[in-house]
Amino acid sequence: MIKKYPLIAFCFAALLLFFTGCQADDSQLEESPAQKRPDSENGVTIKTEKAKYPTTVKTIVVEIQNDSNEEYMTGAHVFLEKKVEGLWRKIPMKAESFTEEGIIHPKLSSLDLNVNDLKYELTPGEYRATIGGLAAPFKVVE
Repeated sequence: MIKKYPLIAFCFAALLLFFTGCQADDSQLEESPAQKRPDSENGVTIKTEKAKYPTTVKTIVVEIQNDSNEEYMTGAHVFLEKKVEGLWRKIPMKAESFTEEGIIHPKLSSLDLNVNDLKYELTPGEYRATIGGLAAPFKVVE
């Protein structure tokens, strides 16, 4: 009977290590250089199509409203950041580099972020999609 306790303790410790290893270590994400980003500036506003997305989402849509009298131009990519321990951190992309073609946005347009392009599995929390110097906050939920 004494031999059972070390085996149970070993199995419990192995199980604990397994579950700890499966969780994302968000503290390893690189800190964003811009902790404050507005969602609106000079007549241009961005927001996500939904305020909340499930962890299983495939595409996050960012809507761009240009109420200014000037052209608004961005790159073709949406980037993602997550708030971890009060700091915004960059979510890594699978692509190492990007060819930034310019897109001119009319009065109303949108850009999509394919979640499969991320080198990260979405977990519940606060996120923001960034385009240029603007950010569209949203939440990811179970």
